[in-house]
Order: sequence, then C-alpha cells, then structure tokens
Amino acid sequence: MVKISVIVPVYNKEEYLDICLDSLINQGFKDFEVICVNDGSTDSSLAILRKYAELDKRIKVYSKQNEGISCARNFGMKHAKGEYLTFVDSDDFLSPVALEKMYAVMCENKADFMFSYIFQLYGMTGNVLELPPKKEFEMHINKPVFNEQDLNAEFYIKMLSSVCGKMYRRSFIKDIKFLEGTILEENVFFAECWLKAKRISYYLEPLYFYRKQSSVSKSKFAEIFKINKIITEIFEKYGKFEKYKTVLLINQMESVMVKMLESPASDKREVFNLLQETYGNIDFSSYDMEILKRKNVYYAFQKILNKSYRDFRHFESRLKK
Repeated sequence: MVKISVIVPVYNKEEYLDICLDSLINQGFKDFEVICVNDGSTDSSLAILRKYAELDKRIKVYSKQNEGISCARNFGMKHAKGEYLTFVDSDDFLSPVALEKMYAVMCENKADFMFSYIFQLYGMTGNVLELPPKKEFEMHINKPVFNEQDLNAEFYIKMLSSVCGKMYRRSFIKDIKFLEGTILEENVFFAECWLKAKRISYYLEPLYFYRKQSSVSKSKFAEIFKINKIITEIFEKYGKFEKYKTVLLINQMESVMVKMLESPASDKREVFNLLQETYGNIDFSSYDMEILKRKNVYYAFQKILNKSYRDFRHFESRLKK
C-alpha cells in the first residue's frame, strides 16, 4: 500500500496541467500515487496526462464522461489505495515539500485530517493572499491537535472549506462523499469532516498554491439556498446546530453575497427576489447579535432587504467598488 494518494480531477486545463503535474512528480516525498481523473476533457489535457503517466509510473490516468468535479473526486476516492488522501485541482500546484510535511503532521499527531496554509494566486499579476489569516488562527489555537469542541463557533468562519491544502486519513473519510451535480460541494464535505473529526492538526506554512477562478450561472444561484439547507441538516445531525446557528447564517449570507456579485445582470431581478424571499422575514434578534454586528455582511443584508429592486442594483454597484 502506498502512503498517500493524490487525487487530481482534470477538465480542460491544458494551460496549467503540466505545472500541476511537475509539482507532484518533483515532491521530496516519494511513496505516493497520483490518481488523475480526466472528466471528459475536450482539449489536450488527456494527451498531457498520458505523457506524464509514461514518464512516471506513480501517475494513473482514468477517463470518464464529463459529470463535474464532485463526480471526478468521488471516482478518484474509489480508486485510491493510499493510507492518506489529498486533493489537488489541475490548475493549482504544490510546494516541493508539501507531501512530506503533510504526511509528517498526520503521522505525528494521529490526525483525522490536517490543513496547511494556502497561497491564493491572482491571475498573472503575481499577487498572492495567504489563507486563512495566520494571526487570527494563532489567537485561537495553541496546541498541535484540536477538534471543534475545543473552539467557539466563530472560529468556523475563519476556516477554509476548500478540500485542497488538506490531507485526510482514508479510513476517516471513506463514508464521506462529495455532493454531485451542484455547486459549493466543498462546503458540505468540510462541514461533515469538521464535525466528525476527533483529531485535527495543521502546518503553519503555505504548501498549496491556488489559482482564483470563479463564475456562477443563473441555473446555479438558486442552488446556494439548497446547499445551505443541507449544511444546516448536517449540523443538526451532529447535535451542533444551536452552537453554530449564528455563524452558519453568516456563512450563508457571505456565500450568497459573493455569488450575487458574480451573477450576470440579466439574472439580478431573480437574485433579488430570492434574497427577499429567503431573508426578508428573518428575525435577526433570535441570533447572536454581538457576532452579527462584527460582520459587514450583516449590515449589507440590512441594506439590501430594505430596498426596492432599483435601490438594490445601485447598492450592489457600490459594493463591487
């Protein structure tokens, strides 16, 4: 059995794929396999994958019809043989010491999962952002292993829900799957991991480099509300809803706000109507107002919910600035 399985879903990433794969085959740590899942690419991605598989026998290439990144990740998990799993998106790349450091943390701390810091890259500008903010994290965590019971609910907002930049014990996530056919699937996966884990650890240096690329379509915006409902049900299942009630609301509002700003102009009225329908009659006083008032998104929603559609569009244009 190999120590680590690296799962790489691939869909039309010919521009960045060689950078991603080079970062894997040049790892200092050697005992791993790379499960590349070609999700119906129509560009030269499959040819690139096959070329690298000939160069390095640790790279295994699977092809399937295009069904989305969640299906590709679930497919990769089924074929993974490693004791530990990590996920790398095909337009991202790892530090040369990433697998070595992550594996050491997992073994030393007998962790269910661990996370490293992520460098978020912005296009070709060279600008980077370190996530999550290290200073805020160090204010809350002062031991190498923790779980959600050790922390107040507000810390959940500071954690990145991204599946990447983390390593998981395969036996820990064997029954956790990515929700297929929707958006924000990582949020659902992370919620389950966060509440289930008894031992979480970390490495306080960036090991993962992520390219910021996002978009949303009209057909997807309404799904945000469905995903938020599923996440709420997960917290209820673990008996943690009351503890996290306010921060879940904040997370929901923030995800809605981001997608609202990204949605095309032709969809704005439908977006506005969904916002009014979902949050228009909410009693904010039933939540922790001290936490809400520390968040800008709360005041933004107060503005949105009290405006006409015309005023909403004007307010939205100011937010984008």
